[in-house]
Amino acid sequence: MKAGTLHGWAPAPGRHVEWLVADEATARSNARIDAVGPSFLQRDHLAAAKAKRATGLPHRATVGTTTRIDEPLDAEAMAAAITDYVRAHDEVRSFFDVTDDGEMIRHVAAPEDITMAAAPADGGETHAALTERLLIRIDAEATYDRVPGVIFGAVDAGSSFAFYTISDHSHTDGSASIQALSEIFTRYRAHQQGVAPDLPPAGSHLTDIVDEYRRASQVTPDDPAVDVWRTVLRDHGRTVPRCKLDLGLTGPDSAPSTEVIRAMLTAEQTEACERRARAAGGSLAGSMFAALARGEYEVTGEADFFTSTVLSTRDPQFPGTQGWLCNFAPVAVDGAEPDADVLVVAASNALRANRDLVPVPAHAVLGLLAATGDFVPDATSPQMVSYLDFRRLADADSPEIAAAGVMPGSGRTRNANLWVNRNDEGIHLLTHIPDNPTSIASVEAFHDRVIAFLVEYAAGAAPAAGAVGVPVSAAAGDR
Repeated sequence: MKAGTLHGWAPAPGRHVEWLVADEATARSNARIDAVGPSFLQRDHLAAAKAKRATGLPHRATVGTTTRIDEPLDAEAMAAAITDYVRAHDEVRSFFDVTDDGEMIRHVAAPEDITMAAAPADGGETHAALTERLLIRIDAEATYDRVPGVIFGAVDAGSSFAFYTISDHSHTDGSASIQALSEIFTRYRAHQQGVAPDLPPAGSHLTDIVDEYRRASQVTPDDPAVDVWRTVLRDHGRTVPRCKLDLGLTGPDSAPSTEVIRAMLTAEQTEACERRARAAGGSLAGSMFAALARGEYEVTGEADFFTSTVLSTRDPQFPGTQGWLCNFAPVAVDGAEPDADVLVVAASNALRANRDLVPVPAHAVLGLLAATGDFVPDATSPQMVSYLDFRRLADADSPEIAAAGVMPGSGRTRNANLWVNRNDEGIHLLTHIPDNPTSIASVEAFHDRVIAFLVEYAAGAAPAAGAVGVPVSAAAGDR
């Protein structure tokens, strides 16, 4: 599994099949208005999506998955599998009304009103035609006010097929989208074989949202989590993290983005990097953030690395729950620290401290700090780094997961947000940046320095137990 992009996804040509709700009008008219409204993150997303729609800009706030299966497509079994998947999850059956005065109303369609049916579609003949068709579908169907706000389809090449899901971000995150892909194919094979699917336990996202607001109501100014945020924000201008690289922007507006994907470490280098980090008292994730801090310092001259990172709030007892199950936390590191092991341990400790922030909604904390003047909110999005070990999210040996790609939506940005992902091949990064020569050159130089730090750090690892040596190449980072 790798992170990728819609424009980079080029399955074998074939017959394009889409799965649609057979009677969306009935599903909408029968849907109940639920007292559980949107989560904090959903509120942010819905407000931004409503504003963007008013400008006429295309909708790109999505999360998607793709995969390839080397067997003929059974369109009817897939229709049954997707039907069962949508029926099983209240968040996937939700859609929202956002009024002009900002009221946000959740509607939940009844499971029995959801039946997915296969329909032939344009776009399977070429990469360009498929991309064009998917962008049309995203704008029209993968939105917060459709049910489901997810599109499903496949390109049937005869002896194999490529499959995709693309969801409005309000209903999912990276981890949930991978779980969804795994669940759909588990159900698909169960329908083919006439057996019950063996699925992980799943809870209700709406129940999670109720608990989120309960926890938010209990946050007080003297909460240790509030103090963590307060201290970091006071040291960084009382604002959310900003990208310090030169992104070629001259005003306050966002710009059309482009994607950059690079290999960071091979599997061998990754293991060596993790071995050295742990020997020093750190972690592999800590080495990633240390590399980012050092790289930023070497490119910009600014030692004070500050970003936000994603924390999963998924209940481990219910790994199959569908929803946007995330919180955010600050990470601050001194990138000028000359000793690599000291820097890695400092970054690792910063990440470890964030474990205590998982159950404390960042929105509640920032609301308190805004009231005291310790945080100055604005309408811009923070710089963000996400680190995911794909090997832990689903059965990496299953064909659909082994061949899977995860696609964050790409629209406009003022940042250089990073998705750093580990799989069996090593570590890769994906970033969305403003599409201009200055931005591309600046980010390329930054990535070069980040990768160089990690390669050098891995090269300094002690041999693995029982090994004569660990050959670690000095070359990495091919795009």
